[in-house]
Amino acid sequence: MVSECRLGKNINQESFLSYGVETVYNGVASTGVETNIQSGETMSASARYPTSEWTSLAAYGTYHAHLSEKLKLQTGLRYNQVFLSADFASNAAFFPLPYQKTSNNNGALTGLLGLILNPSSTWTVSPQVSTGFRAPNVDDLGKFFDSEPGAIIVPNPDLKPEYVYNAEINLNKHWGNFLKIDASVFYTYLDHAMVRRPFQLNGQDSIPYEGVPSKVLAIQNAASAKIFGMQAGVEWSPSQNWLVYSKINWQKGKEELDDESTSPSRHAAPLFGLTRLTYSKNKLKIEFSTMYSGEVAFEDMPMDEIGKPHLYASDENGNPYSPSWTTFNLQGTYQLLKSLDLMAGIENIGDKRYRPYSSGLAASGRNFTLSLKASF
Repeated sequence: MVSECRLGKNINQESFLSYGVETVYNGVASTGVETNIQSGETMSASARYPTSEWTSLAAYGTYHAHLSEKLKLQTGLRYNQVFLSADFASNAAFFPLPYQKTSNNNGALTGLLGLILNPSSTWTVSPQVSTGFRAPNVDDLGKFFDSEPGAIIVPNPDLKPEYVYNAEINLNKHWGNFLKIDASVFYTYLDHAMVRRPFQLNGQDSIPYEGVPSKVLAIQNAASAKIFGMQAGVEWSPSQNWLVYSKINWQKGKEELDDESTSPSRHAAPLFGLTRLTYSKNKLKIEFSTMYSGEVAFEDMPMDEIGKPHLYASDENGNPYSPSWTTFNLQGTYQLLKSLDLMAGIENIGDKRYRPYSSGLAASGRNFTLSLKASF
C-alpha cells in the first residue's frame, strides 16, 4: 500500500520547488507445504519468510534552478524512516532460533546535487553527486533459503542498512536529427554492504537441513564495496526509413571480505549491450536486433558465486565460469487498420543456449511469436 502527497511551487518563470511526503506499507505472510505428487499427501514444511510488517515514512524536496542560459542546477533531499517487524513462530518446529520476534528501525538523510551545462544547443554535460540508503527488507533480514547445495541462509536480526555514495558525469551530443551520441561514467562506493557471509546459529556454523548437514550463512554488513563503469549509446538515422540504435554497458566491482582481502562484486554484471536495426515505411516496421553479454572467467568470479557451480558452465579445468553469449532476433509489425496491428517475430534465431549472468536459469531457445494489438 502506497500513499503520497506531492506539492510544488514556481519560484520564478524557470525555477521551481517540489516537496512531499510518502508512506509505504507491506504485510508479508509465508507458509511452507510439501506435497507427495504420487499419493497427494501433504505435510508442513518450513516457510521461506517470517510473518512480517514493513513500513516506510519519507519526506522529500527538490529544487530546480535556471542559473543562466547555459547552466541549470538540480538539488534534492529526502529523509526516510523504515520500520520492520518479523515473527518467526511459524518456523519454530524447523529452526530452533534463539529468538521468536525481531524488529528493525532505521532512518537516514540522503541528497542529490547536479548541474546541467549546455555549451551549445547540441552539446550537454551533466555532472552530479548523490547519496543513497537502503534499510533491510524482509528478504534481507528474515528469509530461510537453501542458496546452494550444503548451505542454508538463516535470518540475521542484527542486520543494518547499507549506504551508497555516487559520482557520475553524463555527456550528450547530437547532429541534427540523424545522429545522437551519449556516454556516462560513474563511480559508486557502498558502505556496510549487505552480502552473504558465514554465520552461526545457536553457536553452530552448520545445522541439518532436510536431512543434509548444511553450512550456515546469513546476509551481513560487509566492510565496503566499490563499483565503477561506463555506458555509451548511439542513434543513427542514415535516411528517413532506417534507424540504427546501439547501447553498451561495462562495469567492474570489488568488495571487501571478512579477512580484509577483496573479491569481485557479484552485483557488477559483465559487459552487455543491445543493437537494433529498424526499417519503417508506411504501415510496415521491421526490426533486427542482437543482444550480447561478455564472459566472466573463473579468475574473475566473485567468491560468493564460486560456491555455486551448479549455476554455471565449467571451463577446461572444471571450474565454474559464465560464458559470453549473443542472440539474434527479428520482429515485424504491420498496421492492418488504424487501431489494429499485426506483429510477428522470431526470438533467439540461432537457438543459442545461454544463462544470463548469476541468474541460475537458462534463457529460452528459439521462439516464434504472433500477436494482434488493438488500440482504443
